[in-house]
Amino acid sequence: MNKKRRIFIGVVSALLVALMLFSLVMGAIPALAVSQSDIDALEEEKERLAEQSAQQQEVIDQLNASKALFVDRKMALDQQIELNRQEIALITSQIQLYDQLISEKEQELEEALAAETAQGELLRARMRVMEENGNWSYVAILFEATSFTDLLSRVADITDIMHYDQELEEQYMSTRADVEAIKEDYETAQAERQEIKKELESKQARLDAQVEAAYTLLADIDSLADDAEAEREAIAEEEKRLEEEIDELVRELWAQEAAASGGGTSGGTSGGGGNTSGIGSSNAVDLSSLTWPTPSCSYITSRFGYRTQPTAGASTYHQGLDIGAAAGATILAAASGTVEIAYYYGGYGNCVLINHGGGVSTLYGHMSSIAVSTGQYVSQGQVIGYVGSTGVSTGPHLHFEVRVNGALVDPAAYFSGLTYSPSA
Repeated sequence: MNKKRRIFIGVVSALLVALMLFSLVMGAIPALAVSQSDIDALEEEKERLAEQSAQQQEVIDQLNASKALFVDRKMALDQQIELNRQEIALITSQIQLYDQLISEKEQELEEALAAETAQGELLRARMRVMEENGNWSYVAILFEATSFTDLLSRVADITDIMHYDQELEEQYMSTRADVEAIKEDYETAQAERQEIKKELESKQARLDAQVEAAYTLLADIDSLADDAEAEREAIAEEEKRLEEEIDELVRELWAQEAAASGGGTSGGTSGGGGNTSGIGSSNAVDLSSLTWPTPSCSYITSRFGYRTQPTAGASTYHQGLDIGAAAGATILAAASGTVEIAYYYGGYGNCVLINHGGGVSTLYGHMSSIAVSTGQYVSQGQVIGYVGSTGVSTGPHLHFEVRVNGALVDPAAYFSGLTYSPSA
């Protein structure tokens, strides 16, 4: 084999090796962690919530048209607000997916551009070889064969070179197409993220308006209602019904626990009295070690016990403390225990009731949203929800109750450093 041909074949072989290495690098690029199907799944769920919200709006319109009681309208509005909160949460999740997708597309585009550059270098190197050896042809190589065996070898080499030239060009065109496709996907994702951010802003503005309307709905009963007295009576009846249900549930839990431990019930009753001495069991909760439920706020807007009505129709005997924390503030479990209620509960709004054992339970009302589920075991200090104004409420706050052996007690007795509103 003459020297010129050895150089030519050597250069081509080097290019072939480079091509194989390039292919291995391209094959090693990981698949995207976020797919469009992930975003589409959230979009489908969002459409389902939007449909439910539209149906709930029809309910609200019907209640308004029929001049239904304000407490019923408030609860219907709370349900729509919750649907909108869920929709906003989905939109936020979509934006997070888009952010991740765009980040991955940026990396993929960077790798594709690097691959295109490398492929271009291969093509240019091949062109240089052809230019440097332009004074001799494939035919000349064949005529230089010294034997039939040498001729067959040269034909095979030329065939490999021609295949390589074709593969090199096709690979470059494919790489170039990949770059354009990835760039288009990247720009599309950016545009869609921008659109969904606008949607989020619109939904949030709508939610803010709904929440503000919910705040004032009960507060303005005297000026808005045709029969304010009937409205107040309806609210009082709703509160009384729920208080009786909660009292009965807590007494049942206490009785079951007492029976399981071999003890008897002391017959505690609601209303601040009752026997609170039955907490001497081995699983009793140390009330002095309860965690304050709103670490961001210890300002009490309404005390436990008898009070002046803070809201039209509200009970004059307050079963807990109202804590004036800001909307969205975290609410913590006062002690470890099992969640017995974690859902919208009439006048309590979004409500959580935790059975701590030893005859002790705590209740958290008017949450904007709940972070736990019924039957779940929670640890002391765990986030269980967020401050809101759902149910019979005229503004953001946490309604916090403590029961011992089925009887209501003043939560303030177990905490220090509390401050009080002059009207509390």
